[in-house]
Amino acid sequence: MGLDVYSGCLVRYYSRNWLTSVQQFGIANGINVNIVRANDGETAPVEDIITGVTQWRSAVIQGLEGHIDPQQLWNEDNDVTPYYTAKPDWCAYEALQLFFAAKYLGERVPETIQKDFNIFDHPIYKRFMKTKQSRYSLFECEWWLPFSESLIFPARLPTGHERLFSTVGQLNAELKEINAIDWKADKQTILSWEHDEGYPDDAYIKDGRIEMVQRSDEYNTESLAKFAFSIFWQAVKHSRKHGTMIILDY
Repeated sequence: MGLDVYSGCLVRYYSRNWLTSVQQFGIANGINVNIVRANDGETAPVEDIITGVTQWRSAVIQGLEGHIDPQQLWNEDNDVTPYYTAKPDWCAYEALQLFFAAKYLGERVPETIQKDFNIFDHPIYKRFMKTKQSRYSLFECEWWLPFSESLIFPARLPTGHERLFSTVGQLNAELKEINAIDWKADKQTILSWEHDEGYPDDAYIKDGRIEMVQRSDEYNTESLAKFAFSIFWQAVKHSRKHGTMIILDY
């Protein structure tokens, strides 16, 4: 399964009233795309989703009383608030984690990673998880709530499943730390990374079909890290502007 970053309303997310970047690409190029997600099932009526999410949002805000400003913008509609989504996929996401872990430890960033890379097996990641002094949501969380405060906490999803949550404020602080540790890139540079960095071009579109020209099984670690960083950075900017969740979708 691939990995997408979604920043938008939870109602829109649960009602599947959004398209991944791959789906958008498919529509633009006349290519049929079939998305399969973990724990995929039938979608509930939108009215029920709105009711459930609204009640859940109120419960979360109440549960965080004293830790957040409850008046912060948090939109939950199905078709008004815009959403942002992009696809770092697992390799780029884990390349960003590996890049930061190596810099944090003062070690050399591995020049390349393999297509089937698993960060949990990497010695730098293992040392980082043992020695890090602070908690980092990029390594522990998949859901970020639209609050400016820096928090990581356990809670239940609207579906009842237990998860470790964080806040967009926490994620924003982590991205600032990653950027400051080496790149010190400005806004325009960061935005350019989504297009200029990342995976090599292994295919092209011809007559509505994907034609493979090569199959890369090794990637540049820092290039993938910059690519993923740009996506998370844009998701944070979208969330702060529109009052939306950030979710790792796979």
